[in-house]
Parts: sequence; structure tokens; C-alpha cells
Amino acid sequence: MPTHRFTVGQIVRLVTTTGLSPAAAHVYAVEAPMPVYNNNPQYRLWNAELDQRRVASEQNLEAVINT
Repeated sequence: MPTHRFTVGQIVRLVTTTGLSPAAAHVYAVEAPMPVYNNNPQYRLWNAELDQRRVASEQNLEAVINT
């Protein structure tokens, strides 16, 4: 069974934004891990600035590296 790669509080970016509203956030904080679906870990995400929440699969996320 796959393990979750991202941790609670980590900042991630959606890799694919196809089908999202132009007003949708692209960067989120991981709020909680969710069960694996179709052999792919999922996460509950939150963007505080826009107060948007969503669920995304790990394959559609990449870590944001602060420099």
C-alpha cells in the first residue's frame, strides 16, 4: 500500500489545473491525509488566503520549495 509523501502543514501546488475556475487557488497547505484511492494517496487541502478547500490526489501535487 502506498504511503503519503506530504505532511500536515506542508505547502503544495496543484500540478494540473485543467477544469478549475480561474479564481481557484493553485497553492494549498495540506490539512490532513485521506485514504488511498485507486492506489494513490489523497489529501485534504486548504488555501487560507482565499478560504478554499479541496481534495487532491498525490499524483496531482508537487511540493513548494521556499527559497
